[in-house]
Amino acid sequence: MENVNLNKALNEAGELIKNKLKVAASNDGFKATGKLDKSFDYSVVANQLQVMSEKYAEALSGGISTNGSGNKAEFEKMRINIIKWAKIKGIRPQVRDKKGRFQKVTDRTWKSLGYVLSRSIRKKGISKRFGYKGSGFIQTVKDQTEKKLMEMIDEGYRKDLEAKLDTIKKTK
Repeated sequence: MENVNLNKALNEAGELIKNKLKVAASNDGFKATGKLDKSFDYSVVANQLQVMSEKYAEALSGGISTNGSGNKAEFEKMRINIIKWAKIKGIRPQVRDKKGRFQKVTDRTWKSLGYVLSRSIRKKGISKRFGYKGSGFIQTVKDQTEKKLMEMIDEGYRKDLEAKLDTIKKTK
C-alpha cells in the first residue's frame, strides 16, 4: 500500500520538528559556528520519520554524566573539540609566568586550556547557566509538538486508508 498522504504528513512533521529544534537551540544560546543549527535534518524512510543532528546536540540538551568516568580517547577527543570551540568563540588561554606576566599563547597553552575545561565539564557538567545540566531543548520540542504531530500523522494515515478502501470498493 502506497502511503502518499502518510509520507506527506511525515515530511510536514519532519519540517516542523527541524524548525522547532533550530529555534529552541538558538534560544538557549547554542550557536558558535552554526554547525549545530545546520545539522538538524530529517528523512522519511519506510513510513518512518528519522530526525538527525550533530552528536553533541543530545549532550547540550540532556547534559552529560558527571561521574568523571570515560576512557582517555574520549577525553582527548573532547579536549580537541573544546579547543576548536574556544578558538571559534574567541576564548584565549591566559597563562602567567612566575612574575605575573602573561605568557605567549602556544600549542601548549591551548592544550592546557582544553584539558582544564574538559576536566571541569567531566566533574561539573556542561553549562553553568542551566545548573550544569542540559538545557532540555529537545524534550521541550517533543512536549510542544507531540499532540500536533500525532494529529498530522493520524490524518495522513486516515486519508490513505480511505483511499485504499475506495479502490477496493471500485474493483468489486
